[in-house]
Amino acid sequence: MSDNPNPKVKSGAQSIGALIGSVIAPVCAKRGFATADLISSWADIVGPRYATTTMPEKITWPRRDQAKAPAGATLVVRVDAGMAIYLQHETGVMLDRINGFLGFGAVSQLKIVQGAVSSPRKAAVAPAPLSPAEEAQVVETVASVESDGLRQALERLGRGVYASARRP
Repeated sequence: MSDNPNPKVKSGAQSIGALIGSVIAPVCAKRGFATADLISSWADIVGPRYATTTMPEKITWPRRDQAKAPAGATLVVRVDAGMAIYLQHETGVMLDRINGFLGFGAVSQLKIVQGAVSSPRKAAVAPAPLSPAEEAQVVETVASVESDGLRQALERLGRGVYASARRP
């Protein structure tokens, strides 16, 4: 018999996926997704061309009482404006890939919504140069490392540590 008085509480380490599933499930359900699998595997489903420029928004399932309802669901996909026309021409291919991932013909239509998908990238800011004393400390610390590549990598790491310690 287990020493744990509450059998629902697991002891030991758990994967982040197991812990976050209960948080993500209501959000996915609100947007029509049964699970987060379609969202998390989106880049693999649509391929590298659309991985960073498209994003599934929600799935709209037809109502049972509608006589003219389509046979499957409608997947709303947000697309960067420049890629919308390309996705529209490849709608059939995308539907095949999506339904192939799901394992059945769940989605019969794509609704393309233009909007920003990719977040603007921040320009990399070069760290301020180290003082001569800090530079000497970094070089002295890793001087005994025989491998040139490893020594250079450790020097870069040391410079980064000093630079991050100076940030406000």
